[in-house]
Amino acid sequence: MGLANTSGEYVQFLDADDTVLSAKLDRQVDLARANGLPDIVVADFLNVYEDGREEKITGAGGNTWMALVRTQLGTTSANLFKRTALEAVNGWNEEQLSSQDYELMFRMLKNGASVCWDPHVSSLVLKRSHGSISRTGLRDNWIRFIELRRAIREYLRNVDPVGSADVIAVADQVLFMAIRVLARHDPATAYATFSTVLPRGFVPDRTSATTPLYSACYRVVGFRTTDRLARTFGRLKERDR
Repeated sequence: MGLANTSGEYVQFLDADDTVLSAKLDRQVDLARANGLPDIVVADFLNVYEDGREEKITGAGGNTWMALVRTQLGTTSANLFKRTALEAVNGWNEEQLSSQDYELMFRMLKNGASVCWDPHVSSLVLKRSHGSISRTGLRDNWIRFIELRRAIREYLRNVDPVGSADVIAVADQVLFMAIRVLARHDPATAYATFSTVLPRGFVPDRTSATTPLYSACYRVVGFRTTDRLARTFGRLKERDR
């Protein structure tokens, strides 16, 4: 409904928990004019937590598809959207209950949307401990996150498997980490999702969350048993504190 009532060339959206910084619109309009009026202006933003902590989320720049897969393509309030590009994909999907902005940008990119990057913090996103969409129904939110990244990966496999090979590989890693988080909320669904979503022989990259011990265990006994062991050890560590 909001999009239907707009008439400007660009549209600024604002979630209930967000604040747009004062210089954002002037700067991004100038940036859009200087870059051929792109379909999306992507900017950095700050997550602001209830305890006062701030976390800067920076756009990836460069490969737009890589940024989409990694959730580094801004957020609703930080970005600026060209109205005609939104209308070309019928705007927001009102049935999408979470990850709405990334689902929208996925459809826009499939439709050939152009992007430019604003390397400035442009909005503040309040991360509440309860009540927001991102905090309620965490299990279902992660399932939707996984479904969207899987759809992005499958689209790239179909249209450009060679040129997008690096993005597809990163998508597998992002999917794996999301499945690990899902396992905290619904192990059975996570294990089934792992079997259907990730390719046979998948090996997770070494990260701060994927320790050498985790990797060694994964290679020997697989994801299901490794996840159960990791969560058991985690509970024991919490109990000893």
